[in-house]
Amino acid sequence: MKTLPLIVILLSASVVLAGVLTSTKDPENLSSVGVSWKSFDEGVILAGQQKKKLLIDVYTNWCSWCKKMDKEVYPSEKVRAALVTHFIAVKLDAESNKKLSYRGSSVSEQEFARLLGVNGYPTTLFFDEEMKPITMLPGYVNAESFADILTYVGQDHYRNIPYKDYLNTLKRPQ
Repeated sequence: MKTLPLIVILLSASVVLAGVLTSTKDPENLSSVGVSWKSFDEGVILAGQQKKKLLIDVYTNWCSWCKKMDKEVYPSEKVRAALVTHFIAVKLDAESNKKLSYRGSSVSEQEFARLLGVNGYPTTLFFDEEMKPITMLPGYVNAESFADILTYVGQDHYRNIPYKDYLNTLKRPQ
């Protein structure tokens, strides 16, 4: 009789664990890294409403560097702080046929990535509050450098100073 409750508990725990493992593979459900990822259309609306820039993480399911960014870069406290302060974060699957609305047209996520010239993964796209492209950042970037880039773009330093000069203004312990 006592083995039945134990079996029920073990089965319940297995179901919960399976749900957690499955949800962490879903790119739009990466809340475990502290980033509130939005769909493209939702992100565009929120960016306009909140007067924030849009960061679009263009990825593919097979990309190991994309997974490394998700695991090592986005969980960084500095990265999350800069994202929350300055950006609405969007995940975009470069191989998806899911439709989104861009400049009055309905295009797939795959077509959108191609339209913007994305040809490697991960690629981070930055847009201003009015959905005007700011810049494209191809490839993996470590957490410290990524946080610097987010601050550079997020605080509009890109409008007045080249990135190299901006880096020289940062006070780093030797």
